[in-house]
Amino acid sequence: MISLARSEMTKLLSARSTWIIASVTILGTWPMAWANSAPATGDPSDSELLFSSVPIPAEYQGFDMAGFGYVLVVILAALRAGSEYGGGMQIRTTLLATPRRLGVFVTKAALLAVAIAAIAFVTMTGTIMIAHASGEDGISPWALTPPIWASIGGVVLAWTLTGLIAFALGILARTMIVPLILIVPLIIGVGDFLAGFWDSARYLPTTAGAAMYNDTTTGFYLAPVVGGTVLAGWAVVSLIVSASVFCRRDL
Repeated sequence: MISLARSEMTKLLSARSTWIIASVTILGTWPMAWANSAPATGDPSDSELLFSSVPIPAEYQGFDMAGFGYVLVVILAALRAGSEYGGGMQIRTTLLATPRRLGVFVTKAALLAVAIAAIAFVTMTGTIMIAHASGEDGISPWALTPPIWASIGGVVLAWTLTGLIAFALGILARTMIVPLILIVPLIIGVGDFLAGFWDSARYLPTTAGAAMYNDTTTGFYLAPVVGGTVLAGWAVVSLIVSASVFCRRDL
C-alpha cells in the first residue's frame, strides 16, 4: 500500500493540471474577494447598486466566493478519474503493476480528497480573511469567530465530498465529461434555481453542501448538519457503486 500510495501521489503531484487548477482556484478567488467587498467599491453593503441590496450577515460575508473554486475542484476530480482512460489507457499499466483494484480505487480517492481539502482550506481561509480585512465589518481577519471557522470547514467538506462524487462518476463513465455535465450546472445555479420552487431539490448534492456555509435562516437551505449528512450520503453511495463496478468490469 505504501508503494501504491507513493505512485498515485506521484501521478497526482506531477500532473500540471493539478497545480494549474490549484493556482487558479486560490489566486483567482482571493482578488475577487477583495473586489467584491462593499467598502472597496465605495458603496455600503445595502446599496441598491450592488448585486443584492439585502445586507449579508457578517459571519457569512465572503462565502459567496465559494462557487468559483467549487467548479474548479470538480474539474480536478473529473480529470483524475478520466485521465487514465484516455490516450494510451494508463489504467492498464496501473492495474498490471497493482492488480488489487480496490486498493487502487481507495488510494486514488483518498489522495484526491486530501488534495481538494487542502486547496479548499487555503482558498477559503484566505478569501474570508481578505473579505473581512477589506470589508471593515468589525470582524478581525486575524481572529475569525468560531461560526466563521465552522463555515470554512463546511466549504472544505462540501468541496471534498462533491469532488469524490465527481471522481466516482468519472470512474463509472471512464471519462471526465459525464461528471462535468452532471455536476457543474448544479454548482453554477441550476441547483439553487430548482430549490427555489421545488423543495426536494434542496437534497441535491451541491445544494445540500451549500447549507454548510450559507445563511440557513433564509429558509432556502437545509440545516447545516442535515445538508452535510445528505451530501455525505451521496458521496458514500457514489463511491460504493463506483468501486464495485471498477473492481468487477473488464477494462
